Amino acid sequence: MPSAASTIITGSILAIGRVAGETAPIMFTGAAYFAPEIAKSVFSQVMALPYHIYVLATSSTDLEATRPIQYGAILVLIGLVLGTSAIGVIARAKLEARSGRE
Repeated sequence: MPSAASTIITGSILAIGRVAGETAPIMFTGAAYFAPEIAKSVFSQVMALPYHIYVLATSSTDLEATRPIQYGAILVLIGLVLGTSAIGVIARAKLEARSGRE
């Protein structure tokens, strides 16, 4: 187990990054179609960011007015997924260096 710890941790972090970009897991765990307020607890319903982007792109009456919000939400999603993936890669490198594997 100790020799596989870096791989297990990296896989877990990368899975979290992947789930952040996927809509289905979030929709089944507590997402709402419309949530105008910030969640007040861990058990409150929230909007899934990929689904929010889809709603902005398809359900708006004035698509040109919501275009900057769409791009901003897309940049946040890309940053979240890339940031989480980068954390996974850095964590793997540090754990492998600590355990002596290269």
